[in-house]
Amino acid sequence: MVPRGQAEINGDKPVLIDNERIQGHHEYEAGAEGEAELRRRHVISADPAKSGQKTEGTAENNVSPERARGTPEAPEAPGTAGTGSQQNYTRSPALKSEPTPAGSPTEAENRENRPAAGGAERLTGHAVQEDEITLRGSQRGGVASQVSKRADKGATPGAGIETEGDKPTFAEAERIRGHLEQGVDEKLRLGGQGEPETEIRVATPGEDTGPPKTRPIFVTAERLQGHTDKEVEAIGRAELSNGEQFISADRLKYYQDTDDAEAEGSVRVEQRGDILEGSKLKFNLLSKTGELSEPRYRLKDASSRGYADSLLLEGENQYRLKQATYTTCPAGDDDWYLQVADLKLNDEEKEGTARRVKLTFKDVPILYTPWMNFSYSGKRKSGLLAPTYGTSVRTGLELTLPFYWNIAPNYDATFSARTMSKRGVALNNEVRYLGKNSSSNLLVDVLPYDMDTKESRWRTTFAHNHNLGNGFSTRLDYNRVSDDAYFRDLGNSLNLTSRTNLLQQGLLSYNRGLGDDGTLNVTSLVQSFQTIQDPLASIVVPYKRLPQVAFIANKPDVFGAELNLIGSWTNFSHPTRINGNRAVIFPSISYPLRNAFGYITPKVGIHHTRYDLDANAATPEENPERTLPIVSMDSGVAFDREIELRGERFTQTLEPRLFYVYVPFREQGHLPNFDSAKTDFSFAQMLTENRFSGSDRINDANQVSFALTSRLIEPGTGKERLRVAVGQQLSFINRRISLDAPETINRRPDFVAAVTGFITPTISTDSSVQFDQTRFMADVVRSGLSYRPEPGRVVNFGYRFTRDVLHQVDASSQWRFSERWQTVARLNYSLQDQRILEGLAGLEYNACCWSLRFVVQHLTLATQRTTTAAFLQLELNGLMQIGSNPLTVLQRSIPGYTRTGSQGSGFIEGP
Repeated sequence: MVPRGQAEINGDKPVLIDNERIQGHHEYEAGAEGEAELRRRHVISADPAKSGQKTEGTAENNVSPERARGTPEAPEAPGTAGTGSQQNYTRSPALKSEPTPAGSPTEAENRENRPAAGGAERLTGHAVQEDEITLRGSQRGGVASQVSKRADKGATPGAGIETEGDKPTFAEAERIRGHLEQGVDEKLRLGGQGEPETEIRVATPGEDTGPPKTRPIFVTAERLQGHTDKEVEAIGRAELSNGEQFISADRLKYYQDTDDAEAEGSVRVEQRGDILEGSKLKFNLLSKTGELSEPRYRLKDASSRGYADSLLLEGENQYRLKQATYTTCPAGDDDWYLQVADLKLNDEEKEGTARRVKLTFKDVPILYTPWMNFSYSGKRKSGLLAPTYGTSVRTGLELTLPFYWNIAPNYDATFSARTMSKRGVALNNEVRYLGKNSSSNLLVDVLPYDMDTKESRWRTTFAHNHNLGNGFSTRLDYNRVSDDAYFRDLGNSLNLTSRTNLLQQGLLSYNRGLGDDGTLNVTSLVQSFQTIQDPLASIVVPYKRLPQVAFIANKPDVFGAELNLIGSWTNFSHPTRINGNRAVIFPSISYPLRNAFGYITPKVGIHHTRYDLDANAATPEENPERTLPIVSMDSGVAFDREIELRGERFTQTLEPRLFYVYVPFREQGHLPNFDSAKTDFSFAQMLTENRFSGSDRINDANQVSFALTSRLIEPGTGKERLRVAVGQQLSFINRRISLDAPETINRRPDFVAAVTGFITPTISTDSSVQFDQTRFMADVVRSGLSYRPEPGRVVNFGYRFTRDVLHQVDASSQWRFSERWQTVARLNYSLQDQRILEGLAGLEYNACCWSLRFVVQHLTLATQRTTTAAFLQLELNGLMQIGSNPLTVLQRSIPGYTRTGSQGSGFIEGP
């Protein structure tokens, strides 16, 4: 037994290593954990300057002086000892040895030519006699070591070692632990005379280790034993790594010729973030296949975990488990889990396939299926989706079974059977397509037999957009239902039940540039509507456009002027009203004048309209015309300054604007009204030339509009925090043009004000008011206030008033009142009609790995009829949602609503 602090040279000559620093120059090897017997041409020397001794231990096997010395390198500057490949190092004191055997290289020869090693406090290793293994330590330059093991010895401090080659290599580490590696980079001759040569690859830091077969294998343990060209056994805190997989266990064997690894006792496998644990492992590092007994697993991306009787590794991130469980709940809190006879997990695609599945929630089985395919990343996949449940006054109890077909990455379809206790079974079908230059969506719902109306009911919606290239694009829209009551009876949202005109149109447009900065847009369309009528509230049917051709041309810089040309030709058709054609041409020229402070833009144009009407009693003139000059001037300036509010710095702007327009009066009562309507007075309307939409009515105007806007802007981001604006319009004439009857509007100015943005970091507003100074009362009020202190807590309040049209209040909230519980609510009430337009109330519970939502919604339809619906949904995070989905309703009804839980997508299909 060699005493602690000693290493043995040639098996029988102990050399005392007295802590501090050791250094070695050798041709093949050095260093392993624990004490070691170093063999094969190893030289250890002391620093005479520090110890006053000149001692050496030399290796056996007849080494020539040239072979032992190595190739000297140019010395580094003083003070750089212990760094990489330098030649001179500070050597450790108190290094003792037995006399040097005869025939060994002299100390003078070695001192003269060899590079010295250093930079570690102890040399460690374990050995078993006559077993030769190759070990590699943590390194800065790369190191190989061969140890002829004799007996377990106590540990000594770490080692800094230098290997011989074209360039000396230096390694420094607190502990050089045994790393087994294979390859063909640095050639080391193992064994004595007459033994074959073995090539061992020594990787250096930062080196590309190549494909898996040539990648170095690293093994560490408290004790290592075996043969370099056969197998290595690691005992005690054993670890194996090849850069892709990491395996740890109490005991581990690695077979070099087959790349097989066997481990037992507290086995842990890590690869690409996935963690597998068990009692016993057989694994092939090249094919990544094997078996783990009594496994527990945890997947990286979805916090998915579970356990099984056995786990088969079937390739890169492919797992197959027998008698397994699966859940996304945290350890020790299995609120829900799948019990599966056979579970296959493809962690590359984040998909799971299970056979003979039982879903248990709160220890109660709630679902059984012979086959389930699910995506734990939300990725689309074909299969039966989880069923949904619901109830409403008009449809009764509902059960919907959807099937999702992932046709291609850019095609998919969903087919659903919707069973309604009061109506029957409806088939709902949706197909979607998304291409590089086009997109389509087709929805067809069919109720073959309505048990209530005794009729067939259906709905069709189709939308398609296509960029044809070279400036051409198309759009198709087609919406139609079987009857006027379809949405009232079968719709499930206010957006559907309140629809009145269903668009049907085909559009072709062309866009191109005019010169360097001009534009040309030409559009042709065919358009009609299906109007949803109600016996209690007749709705005016819009005109059909069969067809319409329109164009807009703009040239912004022609000798400093901007030229615009707007034109259209439309054929209007209506079953009960005047039909005919209308041609419009509106050329204009403006001359923008701009500088750093502001702008002024005078503009003049001629608006000409000609009609070609069908002759009947309602058209006293078949070809009426109208020509109007339009003159306007827009101007504005901008000022800014730096201010500080509540400790925050802002840029405040002040932007006054003045807009003047003049249009002479022309009688227009004899002209038909195909598409004109009066627009609401607002900031946008106040700064336009015509207060009517469409081209059938052009207002008479001699008026000026004043606007003043001030904004607070965050200087660092440019984000607008708050905007306050006021405006006033003053007319110099009594305006007489109206839609269908003469109307006189006096000259008293209208006043409008608006505030938009964040009053505080948690309170925002979007409010405006239009004030009629003639009657000294508000005509239009829109007010919205929102309080959002944090996600999951929001309170909204809204007030809407339009004189003689509507008067409503609207309040909504999502409020988390504990870590897991939150309420949702909305009330939209008409003060004018004294009825609830929409009422909503519900509770949500979020338990980290699952969520439960219960919502009741009350809707008033387009008429006085009402409907009530209830939603109950259980969401199992990372798996599926079960029940009727209230999320669309909540996100639409409660601005700022934040969803709890996480999206899961479960698919159930036949084998």
